[in-house]
Amino acid sequence: MEKRTREVVRLVGLGAGLVVLYCLLPLRGEHWWVGAAIGLAALVAITPFTTRRVLEVRRSATPVFAAAEAIMLVVAMLLFGFGALYLTISRLDGQFVGLDTRLDAVYFALATLSTVGYGDVHAAGQLARAAVSAQIVLDLTLIAISVRLITAAARRPSANPR
Repeated sequence: MEKRTREVVRLVGLGAGLVVLYCLLPLRGEHWWVGAAIGLAALVAITPFTTRRVLEVRRSATPVFAAAEAIMLVVAMLLFGFGALYLTISRLDGQFVGLDTRLDAVYFALATLSTVGYGDVHAAGQLARAAVSAQIVLDLTLIAISVRLITAAARRPSANPR
């Protein structure tokens, strides 16, 4: 298999794996806190993860694919991390309106990330509004900085050609 084909397959597989992982998280029932903890861990890990990925992109023989993978992972960590957090918060009565399922949670996180805000799902409680505010601030800063650093690293000649 050609190297680029392998990289594309890896990128798609990684994305699919993240979706499966999110779908398997225990976000309801007796062990809801496990999913919430994993979601929060993903959000806390974004900054060091992004820093490491920038260095990997700079050393990569194929920086464009490495950059695409890094950006996809940062966005997925944001969406699934906040999705898990939102679904956990939705267990508390009145925190969210229209957020009942995992897909609702990711949909709302994506609508917030993209600043679309359709209004069908919205934060009603103070805890939910605080979490959404944190996502907005994190999205604006982290996505902008990550994309800038990762694409700049991808444009540079590889420091370690293979």
